[in-house]
Amino acid sequence: MILSYLVSITTILGIPVALYGYFVSQQQSRVDRTFEFYKDFHAADLQDDVNLLVENFKAKADEIKKVLATPDQAGLEKLEESLLQDPKASAALTRVVIFYDGVGPCIDHLLCDGDAAVALLQDPAYQIVRTYGAYLNSLHKDGSPFATGIFTVGQLNQTTSKFWSLFPWLSRSSN
Repeated sequence: MILSYLVSITTILGIPVALYGYFVSQQQSRVDRTFEFYKDFHAADLQDDVNLLVENFKAKADEIKKVLATPDQAGLEKLEESLLQDPKASAALTRVVIFYDGVGPCIDHLLCDGDAAVALLQDPAYQIVRTYGAYLNSLHKDGSPFATGIFTVGQLNQTTSKFWSLFPWLSRSSN
């Protein structure tokens, strides 16, 4: 009789431990997927593409200041579009955006870890959104999903609690 009580108590206590182990392994799987994207980012030399695009944007700093001094969003879009007349810059932006269009849905659908993406992939995405965001946003006017991933990653927030990141559906509102 005492043995059956011990088995019951052990089983009842084992359930939360098993669930915690399951959620920890799921979290590790999301981090691993995000790290695979990070390795792909560096293997494809996408950082060089980001650097090229940012340098092209910085080269037009005087023109950009003039355009930003006016509330003309169309002027900024035209300026950014003119920066992409160079085939190398246009190809670089396309490669970077296509990459992030893979990362963004992975995060949105909780297959990748948002905190790991912030640590590993957000800065280059933010640089592109900050410099070419108006142009990329103008592409959404036709309902195209192109470039949604770069906005997703560029605007991520780090969750405040590691415990709640084990349960992403509970912490979803903080991302």
